[in-house]
Amino acid sequence: MKRRILSTLLSLLLLFSLLPSARAEAEPGIDWYEVFVRSFSDSDGDGIGDLNGVRNKLDYVASLGVGGIWLMPVMPSPSYHKYDVTDYCAIDPEYGSLDDLRQLLEEAHARGLRLILDLPINHCSSLHPWFLSAAADPASPYRDYFNWSSGPADGYAPCGESWYECRFVDSMPDLNLDNPAVREEIRAIFRFWLEDVGVDGFRLDAVTSYYTGRAADNIDFLDWLADTAHAVAPDCFLVAEAWEGLDAIARYAQSRVDSFFTFPVSQSEGYIAKVLGRANRHPGRSYGEYTSLLEATLPEGSIPAPFLENHDTGRTVGFTGRSDPDKTKMAFGLLALMRGDLFLYYGQEIGMVGSGEDPNKRIGMLWTSEEETTLPPPGTTKVEYAYPSVAEQEGDPASILNYYRAALALRRQFPAIAWGRSEVLPCEFDEICLIRRAHEGEELLLIVNPSASPVQLDPAQYAPGFETLAASLCTDPELAVIWQPEGTRLRMPARSIAVFTH
Repeated sequence: MKRRILSTLLSLLLLFSLLPSARAEAEPGIDWYEVFVRSFSDSDGDGIGDLNGVRNKLDYVASLGVGGIWLMPVMPSPSYHKYDVTDYCAIDPEYGSLDDLRQLLEEAHARGLRLILDLPINHCSSLHPWFLSAAADPASPYRDYFNWSSGPADGYAPCGESWYECRFVDSMPDLNLDNPAVREEIRAIFRFWLEDVGVDGFRLDAVTSYYTGRAADNIDFLDWLADTAHAVAPDCFLVAEAWEGLDAIARYAQSRVDSFFTFPVSQSEGYIAKVLGRANRHPGRSYGEYTSLLEATLPEGSIPAPFLENHDTGRTVGFTGRSDPDKTKMAFGLLALMRGDLFLYYGQEIGMVGSGEDPNKRIGMLWTSEEETTLPPPGTTKVEYAYPSVAEQEGDPASILNYYRAALALRRQFPAIAWGRSEVLPCEFDEICLIRRAHEGEELLLIVNPSASPVQLDPAQYAPGFETLAASLCTDPELAVIWQPEGTRLRMPARSIAVFTH
């Protein structure tokens, strides 16, 4: 949908966006790349990544096959992570300027890449002028921007003779989101970034904490956020962090926010880790069961956002193992076959590691050598790399990086993978999974072997009519999926994927 449209059409869109049952149209199948600017790429030699560093790497990001970039917070903040904002309409000088962001946007858009910003509005910084005024004077016009108590309470910290709500840490006072003045500030923030600067949307931080323990109020507020943002830019994209189980995420996904991260898929306890776990004797059947569970539970109109890792979680290599690159590749292969918008975390595509303290999960992107990476974030206790740099993996057909590119290319080649609905077909082999997926006339048969053993089967026995092997993906480039249509036999190497069409 073009941003500049006829005024009559815009009026209709705004009208429908305000109806309780309306959901702004968003485009599934755009995969996203999460960037921690500080650790990504340094353009001026001070050891700190910056916006111009991101701009310098746009060709690389585009080469992965993603359609958009999510920047972790870039607004002024006293912390290295910048989730405690002191000015919602500016860029932290450590990262550059608004002009730098505008240039980054222009060049990203020229490459077909959208760009969204991380927006933490559950709380601000205790050094934000709003809170400094509120804390200094109970009669301040900003006093009601925050939640106060006359006595000690759980999740509150002392300030003078009162206590203020700060559910995370006392340097992050929670905003009073019921205050109309605060909502007007948020509306102005949306207008600034979406209209004046031209970003393509936001990642909404910590949405289950907007009203602690009050899911219905959180969802009502998310509806207001979605209506407000889409009224400014009807085609903007909102993805929300609701770090919950699948049923709770499904409830949040009933809101008018476009997309929610599917946390149960991710991390060492997630669905993909369980499929690939050593104790799993039926990995194919497990993958089919998880596929069915996701599609049966999440609302049909929502856009799932599956991922393996992000800035708060341990890296994928932590559960796939440093000595098994094929298992690391297959974890992403399984992710790549999921519906919705995938999210990758910078460095994931080269097998970067990191666990424990948050700074360990946010170390410098390994472009060439460790000596040329950005400085570790404050508080880092370990800096190590399990696999070679981007420069080394670029030229290796068997690298993790090139497997990621091939898996993302598969999603672009067959839009039904990201857009379609699934039917998991019964199969006598527990090692493999057969999924029929269809969308707007495109019908695919996905055959997945996540096991460490090759499997032979007759696809026609389970899905008659799918006779063309249209594409395949193997973790070992020296192996191949072999299809003998005359004998209706298919040989699937260990950890391989095949795509059949009619």
